[in-house]
Amino acid sequence: MKFRKIVRIVGILGFVLQLSTIWGPAAAHEDTTIHNSADRNSRAESAKQVTVVSIPGLSFQELRPDLLSELPHFKQMTELGAVGAMNIRTANRSIRDVYASLGAGEPAVSHVEALAFEAKESRHGVRVSDLMNRYTGLLEGNQASLLKEDSLIVPELATLKRLNKEQAYGVGALGDLLKTYGVHRSILGSSDLGRGLHLEQKQLRRFAPLMLMDSNGIVDKGTLGEDAAIASVDRASGVSTDYAHLISLWKNRQQPSITLIELGDLYRLYNEKTHYDQDRFNELKKWVLRDMDQWLGQLMEAMQPGKDSLWFFSPEVNAEAAKSKLYLSPILHYSKDGGAGMLVSESTRRQGVVTSQDFTSTLLSEFKIPIPIGLIGIPIASTGMSHALDQLVKDQSNMQMIYRSRPSLLYPFATFEMIVLLLALIYIVWIKRTGKKEAVLAHDVLRIVLLSLLTAPAVMLLLGWVAEPAVTQFGIDGAIIVLVCSFIVGSLLLAMILSAYSEITTMIWLGVGNAALIVLDACTGAHAMKYSVLGYDPMIGARYYGIGNEYMGVLIGALVLGITAALQRRYAARGTRASRAAALAACAAFLLVTVCLTAPSLGANAGGALSAAVAFGVAGAQCFAGERWRELRLGRASALLAALLALGIGALWLLNSADSPAAFARESHVGRAFHALRAGQFDQIGHLIVRKLRMNVHLLRASVWSKVLITSLFVMAVLVLRPRGRLRVWQHKNPYWMYGFSANMIGAIAALLLNDSGIVAAATMIVFVAVPLLLLRLRELAAQPDA
Repeated sequence: MKFRKIVRIVGILGFVLQLSTIWGPAAAHEDTTIHNSADRNSRAESAKQVTVVSIPGLSFQELRPDLLSELPHFKQMTELGAVGAMNIRTANRSIRDVYASLGAGEPAVSHVEALAFEAKESRHGVRVSDLMNRYTGLLEGNQASLLKEDSLIVPELATLKRLNKEQAYGVGALGDLLKTYGVHRSILGSSDLGRGLHLEQKQLRRFAPLMLMDSNGIVDKGTLGEDAAIASVDRASGVSTDYAHLISLWKNRQQPSITLIELGDLYRLYNEKTHYDQDRFNELKKWVLRDMDQWLGQLMEAMQPGKDSLWFFSPEVNAEAAKSKLYLSPILHYSKDGGAGMLVSESTRRQGVVTSQDFTSTLLSEFKIPIPIGLIGIPIASTGMSHALDQLVKDQSNMQMIYRSRPSLLYPFATFEMIVLLLALIYIVWIKRTGKKEAVLAHDVLRIVLLSLLTAPAVMLLLGWVAEPAVTQFGIDGAIIVLVCSFIVGSLLLAMILSAYSEITTMIWLGVGNAALIVLDACTGAHAMKYSVLGYDPMIGARYYGIGNEYMGVLIGALVLGITAALQRRYAARGTRASRAAALAACAAFLLVTVCLTAPSLGANAGGALSAAVAFGVAGAQCFAGERWRELRLGRASALLAALLALGIGALWLLNSADSPAAFARESHVGRAFHALRAGQFDQIGHLIVRKLRMNVHLLRASVWSKVLITSLFVMAVLVLRPRGRLRVWQHKNPYWMYGFSANMIGAIAALLLNDSGIVAAATMIVFVAVPLLLLRLRELAAQPDA
């Protein structure tokens, strides 16, 4: 394609995008939300009463079938309600951060001193309301007179806001929206350790109000102190929840209202676990769960059809569950006019798995409150299913296995990659200097091991189909052993088979084969990727659907390598440049993969789509666009990259920002970002960019993939620069391979800059340059009369 045509296409796309940004703000004045289930001028549903029960320390271990047989009301709730697993992962893995994040509608951090108090309480000899006014000045004059004695206050509000100053809406966003729409907010119970002590002598665990407080740090009503607990010498901390009093307080609610009830007995028990004999601990745990079950039965009995909605979750799993890597928290929903099912969300597109941000948006949707664009969660729905808990527990085991297998497989593999690349480089330098070529066996072994680095992604993907039956057949520990052994044997065996062919034929099979497997899996639901160790993991929560950054790098790098290797074989055989048919076939493959990465229902990887546009565009320009594009000078290269990025952005906009309800049903976070852009909310885009940059900086320091990337770049630099002139020789003898290598290099840079986990994508992509370069050099040394 000529440069003028490229400029025309970019100009047309730019004009269309400009029109969309002109129309967008106009529409935004009428509707500033994405999810608009009610008219903006309407108030919250007047009779709705939502109850949220929080049990710190609860996990799926307590919801096993053998335990539920002794907990009839928990069992009833799982059989007649909807069940799910919620990702509550925060940066510090703390209960206070989870509550703050639920209140902000996005990841937030809290502080150990950010506690809530009843307005009538005093701390350090000062009334809490006076203390808060001293810190914030929010309770002066009329504001102080509106505060009731049973209101809850968070005096350390300024600290919370300072810690979360770069958020879209900040802590208290949920409380502000509920308050604006007239929903009464109340908190009952806490996880305080100790009773009968002075307030300063207790170990206070009053973080639940962070979820429902407004931006002024106030909750309408609450009972946190000793009114919510009774003395019990045989219970942890000498305290037991006063369940009877909580029921009476709960029944005295306003309309509409949301009531958060924290049951702290299980948390207190696990807090003192080291002091107990194991049998005694198990006995007390049964008592605690039985008390909660009986109270839950009273709560469910008192609920009214069509009016009451009950949510049940854990803001922190217990230490035993965390040790077993069961980090997802149980979340259940029950209403008397509801039915059995599985909770689902378009944020994850994984049956039974939801996010904490989804829960925030769901609580708003309970009252028909429009959800602002800046809140990234999507309201949770329920799909009818019997025995949903059994299926969910089974899926949890599969997720648990993948999470636990990463240290045993993925991280050693990344280390193995670095060792093999360095050993191959050392071997090449040694052969060149000594001239010894007798070590034929070492040469063959090294070639097989290098090829195994390129077969590994395909084997890891195929093992995703094995993961689920392996867990069923052998259990989690047995499945990990099976996967590790299968991976080692499969990668080496496939590499041995491919080593019988020439380098160029092998590169075609590896490149096209890896890419074809990934695209085929993405187009059929990404089942293999969901259970691949190189894929993504709900326990981590960075991605739930589409093509992850690891395989995005593999997909782009492999396809460029495969196609340019095929073109190189044709060039070597005929001595002619690529034909028109070859160019059309290659461009069709590039376009197909780019669309797959762009589409919200397939790859859903915005950074990957842009990286693909850059890598494929550079490869296409160098291979098919004529001699003047073979050497990209600065001005021409800049114009080409700008045009490719514009085309990529245009494709993302076309496929991700449609306004129809059907399109929104499968809309990704990219689509919602375009909605924010069209609505003129550039601060939301700024927050998104900052978040991605921070993730890259973190991975650069902490991830093993950054070391793989650096090792690959070092190996490539030595191969290209020593001996001098080697690069020109390769460009003359193997032009298409070199076009592919340069395209992948530029694509890796784009992936590094355009993705929140760009280090990972760049590392997996650059291997498809470093390994072929090493193999190319090994072939040359073997073919020379003397090295």
